[in-house]
Amino acid sequence: MNGTLSEFLNLLDLRGQTWCFVDIRSCCGFSIPRNDDVLFYGVIHGSVQIDGVAGGTLDLRSGNVAMILSGDAHRVCINTDSPTQALDFLCDEQNIDVPPVISSGGSGPVSARVLSARLKVSWPRGLRRVAMPPVVTIGTDRSTFSGFSAIRAETLQLSAVGSGAAAQLTRIAALMLTVSLRSHPQCQLLFRSSTWSDPIAHALHLIASDPSADWSVAQLAQKVGMGRSSFAAHFTEQVGRTPMDVITERRMQHAAELLQQSELKLIDISSRAGYRSEAAFSRRFTLYFGLSPSSMRRNARMSKKSGADISPLHALVAGAHQPSG
Repeated sequence: MNGTLSEFLNLLDLRGQTWCFVDIRSCCGFSIPRNDDVLFYGVIHGSVQIDGVAGGTLDLRSGNVAMILSGDAHRVCINTDSPTQALDFLCDEQNIDVPPVISSGGSGPVSARVLSARLKVSWPRGLRRVAMPPVVTIGTDRSTFSGFSAIRAETLQLSAVGSGAAAQLTRIAALMLTVSLRSHPQCQLLFRSSTWSDPIAHALHLIASDPSADWSVAQLAQKVGMGRSSFAAHFTEQVGRTPMDVITERRMQHAAELLQQSELKLIDISSRAGYRSEAAFSRRFTLYFGLSPSSMRRNARMSKKSGADISPLHALVAGAHQPSG
């Protein structure tokens, strides 16, 4: 049984809170180095050019949106001859609630305001980034295949107001990306050419996309169209771990991300990690990471206050004991 296009697109996940308004003054602009993230640009007023993506230039006006998927270094400027400088704010991941306004270009009148973001992206397993379109646009002459018409600039600006704005904007960007790719002529080709048709890869997708589900080996086997014993044997042979080991790892990763990046209560986090009991979740988490959920949250808060970097989650996972179940 092959996965569906909806499951495939659902794994094109955007996350993060690095949002800002950039006021570009006079005939200036800003530059972004090559990166591994998705850059989002929505023009609130004025017009800009994005230079350097796939060797070309994009023209954007008020209400237009562009999302750079390729990771190419590029410039956002009033025109291609404009001088630019690196925009440090978008060079690193930020933890923003309400997007600040950043000035680019020194003094002088504001020629354009651009709602900008740098967002982390998760691609479906087996999908090579180079196969993706380098950029998708909404509301421009080039966005022939987008399901969106031009976006009202006021809608973007209003969505960026008030507490929780960054989270709301990230969800809007994810929807824009999904709709744009779904109607893009390359999408079906990407879907067919990925390893999605591999039942083991499909199972890994299912676990990653919904760690809170009450997964069992039998349920995963049925979902990908295999018998339970055959699926368990092939999964362990290809992945090097049992299905339940992988399920536990993904649940623990998800829980650790929520503990470090959200203010959700432990009972809510335990539910999102697939545990009906907070006590059972806490025991499993402590056994896996070697520290309790409350200790991890406390350490994360202390690190943020001191300005120190929080240990990467993958490092925690790599050093964790990984029991089954």
